Amino acid sequence: MRIAKLNQRVEVLRPVLTSDGYGGYGTVYEKETGLWVEVKDSKYTGKQVFDTPNAVNNVMLKTRTYLNLKKGWHILWQGREYEIVSVERFYKDSTFIEIVEYEKGV
Repeated sequence: MRIAKLNQRVEVLRPVLTSDGYGGYGTVYEKETGLWVEVKDSKYTGKQVFDTPNAVNNVMLKTRTYLNLKKGWHILWQGREYEIVSVERFYKDSTFIEIVEYEKGV
């Protein structure tokens, strides 16, 4: 891994269940940690879902090995919140994170 390529800062947000006061629960995301990442690949596509146009932004990130990262957590990057859809550790010194952002009505 080339440390100099880790040139983007992201915040990792973990889900926390909170009571809504009426017997149910909601999910809020709290900051877990900050990471330096390298943006490996970015794809922006338009899709039609349930007769509504949507835009999907998929991004692949590479970072140092971080074991606490899980699918379903969120990443805050450049002022936008993304959902983690996969975490892969192909090599012992790095972690690959695939994130996705959905925009409705585009």
